[in-house]
Amino acid sequence: MQRYLVIAICFALVATTSCLRSTTPAPTSVSSSGSQDLPTNNGLCLVCHLDFDDDPIAADHLRRDITCAHCHGKSTAHMHDETMMTSPDILHGRAEVKAMCGHCHQPHRNPQAVENFRKKWLGRKRENGRSITADSTCTDCHGLHTIPRR
Repeated sequence: MQRYLVIAICFALVATTSCLRSTTPAPTSVSSSGSQDLPTNNGLCLVCHLDFDDDPIAADHLRRDITCAHCHGKSTAHMHDETMMTSPDILHGRAEVKAMCGHCHQPHRNPQAVENFRKKWLGRKRENGRSITADSTCTDCHGLHTIPRR
């Protein structure tokens, strides 16, 4: 049984690295700034991050032609790192999320409603598993957009 498991793991690693080393480039587009070709889909990211195919934030943005690369950069080194030690080109810590979202999204139209919501949920967990705190950020309420810690 262990022998078959080892064979299956080796096959998966070979298949994954073959996908990452594919000579067929991902479809690209020019960003609004015109400075960088960005993929027009999340296919290269989904090779490893399968759960992001159903992630509400990723799916909603992709419907508007906004891919992972628009927020996280092309991240070529990250995609080719089989040891999973290289981070994407751009990461957003909790303190940076609101400003990042604010590049495209307007502030809530009714700040008092947001504050009432925060008070109602303070200390409780949302469906996405995140607790609402006094300093909660956009992704604490919206979506599941996170990589689980190992």
